Amino acid sequence: MHRNIKILLTCSILLNGGINLLAPIYAIFIKGIGGTLLDASVTVGFYAIFKGVLYFLLRSLKESKFSRKLMIAFGYSMFFVGYVMYMFASNVYHVLVIQAILAFGEVVINPSWSAVIANALTKGKERSIYSDFYGYRSIAEGGAAILGGVLASQLGFNVLFGLMAGFALGASLLSLLLDESR
Repeated sequence: MHRNIKILLTCSILLNGGINLLAPIYAIFIKGIGGTLLDASVTVGFYAIFKGVLYFLLRSLKESKFSRKLMIAFGYSMFFVGYVMYMFASNVYHVLVIQAILAFGEVVINPSWSAVIANALTKGKERSIYSDFYGYRSIAEGGAAILGGVLASQLGFNVLFGLMAGFALGASLLSLLLDESR
């Protein structure tokens, strides 16, 4: 497996593992800050819609003006900021702002991330590389979902958010090791 793919796989496991620490218990967190089940669904829906709009707004950026590695690192840094902000969220409006930051981070990451993967693929091995990639990531996501429930119930949400922020920061720093020479 190409070095860049290994780096992006590790970054993806860190970020998606962090996301899945919270995903299955997100509605419980929202309820804890005074929100409802409807508020939880609205904030998740807002994230997806805002992300879609941002993709369209930012699609005309000149790729040659931005380092893919730095765009990926910056995007992961936005997740770090968002996860830290969760520690201070006290109402649903705060969560909407956080969701906007996280959506922006994802929109910054994905085009560059996909381009780095495409450049690192070995012809004829695409299926096995993607299968390994998504297999490892899915296993990490499942483990994180279970761990998130345990951690939140035993230690509280702020510990969970701190761990998520640490994963995002790790992904951000690790992505700086990508080789852009190809």
